Amino acid sequence: MAKGYTPKELVEWDKKYLWHPYTQMREYDPPFKNLIIERGEGNYLIDIYGNKYLDAVSSIWCNLFGHSERRIIEEIKRQADKICHSTLLGCGNVPSILLAKKLVEITPPHLTKVFYSEDGSEAVEIALKIAFQYYQLKDPEGNKKRTKFLSVKDGYHGDTFGAMSVGGSEIFHGLFKPLLFKGYHGNPPYCYRCRYGHNFRDTDERMEMGCSMDCLEDMLKLLEEAKDELFCIILEGGIMGSAGMIPYPDNYIEELARRSKEEGIVFILDEVATFGRLGRYLYSEREELKSISKPDIITIGKGITGGYLPLAVTMTTDEIYNQFLGDFEELRHFFHGHTYTGNQLLCTSALATLEILGEKDFFKKVNKKIEMFHRELDKLKELEHVGDVRKKGFMVGIELVKDKKTKEPYSYREKVAYRVAENLLKRGIYMRPILNTIILVPPLTITENEIEILCRNLYDAIRETLG
Repeated sequence: MAKGYTPKELVEWDKKYLWHPYTQMREYDPPFKNLIIERGEGNYLIDIYGNKYLDAVSSIWCNLFGHSERRIIEEIKRQADKICHSTLLGCGNVPSILLAKKLVEITPPHLTKVFYSEDGSEAVEIALKIAFQYYQLKDPEGNKKRTKFLSVKDGYHGDTFGAMSVGGSEIFHGLFKPLLFKGYHGNPPYCYRCRYGHNFRDTDERMEMGCSMDCLEDMLKLLEEAKDELFCIILEGGIMGSAGMIPYPDNYIEELARRSKEEGIVFILDEVATFGRLGRYLYSEREELKSISKPDIITIGKGITGGYLPLAVTMTTDEIYNQFLGDFEELRHFFHGHTYTGNQLLCTSALATLEILGEKDFFKKVNKKIEMFHRELDKLKELEHVGDVRKKGFMVGIELVKDKKTKEPYSYREKVAYRVAENLLKRGIYMRPILNTIILVPPLTITENEIEILCRNLYDAIRETLG
């Protein structure tokens, strides 16, 4: 501990002064109120008392290589000795240029332009503004009606107003509905609790058996009915994260992308949470999407800096970018830019991250661990109160239920997932659930031994907590 304060004082000041995100203050109970992190080593967090915890959610889905990764830290230090920040408004800087070049090299070839921001919500706001302005610049009169979006209910794209609007999460953002802009939300592909009468045992069974994809048909119907009003379709990159880790079925995203191509509608894929997590850089690398030059816009965030500094990226095509070009008096500019856009330290940390991800066989090794992780997670299915084990890459949601046969959910007041998290914390594992769903997003550097320890302790914690 540094001099000047004690652990007890930190606990008191934390409760007195800090407003924690997504925390109900009245229920800010032990052990989490005393969990104050001082440092990190590898895949572990270390609190002010010296206790170590496996970081099983990568500090909310952003830490890729564990903590104190020297290759990133040293590059940040070297850049700090040169300059920490200069504006990108009216001049460039070296790291932002090098990073833009590298991003264009590793993303689908039709994505050629890079716009920087500081977090995923802002990257989504930028994507929405670009899509809307693109149509107005292309044909101001003909596109007056294009003021709506198409997305899915219970999606999550961030907490700013544009991101909340397209997200459609009643739990997170329902209170703000009067302030949100209007659009269309289809039913999500929540296969475990299908709204169309299919009764699969769990998501894995649905993925093995397939189905008629009524949820997709509804989305396509909405698209057809509203196509003249739409300025974009926006989905998450392969899995709905904050909805409880709900994976999109095969061909769901691809079919909507194909239809957007036919109708000339901008297609946005939000890859903020999934960057590097699915055993590759991006979901949009899939050949089915690259072959039709979709999506038109992607957003990247969280892991782009390895989880060391806040940076996000919005990428788009030459076709869209070129609509913003014009003479000064035309005012065709994209009027968006924040103070730290393209900051040197942020871009430097991203360059170091991409260098590590680009090492020989890096993702090959990650995919081997993903396969093992999924096998170990399947053992949870035998537990009485594990209803669904949803998994895509290193993104996992385990839905706890009161009755496995009927899929009856626990009431939120029972806080079952939080009680399991509390049990795990005593076992040296930090995990942050979402309502009744246990969330696991481990670092890419988690070892096979740590995977076994995590899954075994999770099994025991669920059994102990819920019986």
